Amino acid sequence: MCNQSCCYRVLQYKGEYAVSKTKLATIQTYLQQNELDGWLLYSFWQINPIALAVAGLESGGSRPWFLWLPAEGEPTWLVNAIEVQTPRRAAPEMQGKVHLYASWPALAQKLSEIVVGRQGNRPRIAMEYSPNNAIPYASWVDAGTKELVEQSTGAEIVSSADLAQLTLAVLDEAQVAAHREAAKRCLTIKDAAYGLIADRLRNGQSVTEYSVQSFIVDQFKAQGMDPAFSPAVAINRNAAIPHYHPDANEHSPISVGDVVLIDLWSRVGTHPRGCLADITWMAYCGAQTPPKVQAVFAVVAQARDRAVQLVQARLSAAQPVHGYEVDDAARAVIIGAGYGDYILHRTGHSLGWLGHFLGVNIDNLETQDQRQLLPGLMFTIEPGIYMPDFNFDDSPSPKGLGIRSEINCFVHPGRVEVTTLPLQTDVMALLA
Repeated sequence: MCNQSCCYRVLQYKGEYAVSKTKLATIQTYLQQNELDGWLLYSFWQINPIALAVAGLESGGSRPWFLWLPAEGEPTWLVNAIEVQTPRRAAPEMQGKVHLYASWPALAQKLSEIVVGRQGNRPRIAMEYSPNNAIPYASWVDAGTKELVEQSTGAEIVSSADLAQLTLAVLDEAQVAAHREAAKRCLTIKDAAYGLIADRLRNGQSVTEYSVQSFIVDQFKAQGMDPAFSPAVAINRNAAIPHYHPDANEHSPISVGDVVLIDLWSRVGTHPRGCLADITWMAYCGAQTPPKVQAVFAVVAQARDRAVQLVQARLSAAQPVHGYEVDDAARAVIIGAGYGDYILHRTGHSLGWLGHFLGVNIDNLETQDQRQLLPGLMFTIEPGIYMPDFNFDDSPSPKGLGIRSEINCFVHPGRVEVTTLPLQTDVMALLA
């Protein structure tokens, strides 16, 4: 896998919170700071969700359209003559001038007139393109359209990945406040769920992954949170499946001697733009957690903390830090401890009003996320080690083990904040 510098020029956002400006002003500040002539948005039907979101459109019609956002000046549209209404449906600040085309030769000609460089120089523009498809989440322009733009305008095209997340994934103060409240309630519900398991086991009552999951959903309702999000509750070998979810038909009983993973996420209220919190904790159903379990957790916790330390060090030094670098830092700890073969997923994902949001992921495993961690972005850190045949308590048959620790982080200018404190430091023994 190539490193970032070989295929992609690092673009940086050097300004204040994007939320302090209009969307267009934020975009143009970025373009100017990075010596870009503009951002060329393109969509056909609904293939480019980034273009639709930036333009403020719910639907893009049935013909190709382009929206040119220059580093200076007003937006310019290029739309098919039969869909002249498209720009009128856009966000007010994005409406601008409108150029029409009917034939494909006219489309190419109009592009050459709209996309221009400063002082007659070759245009340098951003589009939804990712070199080598390193960031699939930011790659929506097909190869043929990229060729059309290059041949029609002579432009150098760079990735809009950081520009898109700056425009769409930066959270405002109200959204961050909603996340903080969601985190507080999720932590309380997590404690209640582990308390339920402990009480049932002490009293000799049955308890299952599914009954605990149902309890958490009931707690979401009682705490004024969105019950549409179904948590993961998994023991032993089940927890070694990262996306394991119990249901009414498939679940396991929870017994003394089991290790229990709980991963829960939700928002306050049910509004679809409410920001989520997303946490994972571990516990042992006994009086003393086995040393082998604690040892594996210690590696995961060290990987989690190493990731945060890297982000903080870079931000303190006013240096850029990218998702792939943070993932590398966390995975290096796990690999160094001898558990590299048991890494099954990236270290973290973007977080906002979607559980997997529109910004940078902490990933150099599944993809190479070259996006920068910018002020106003939120993300998870959740390294894991998954060993389906691991024997942690010398049982005749190995129970298997899955260990994950998940926290949420918010980027401020010059610092990173863990919003889901306290950190879990060891696997708590529920029957101590």
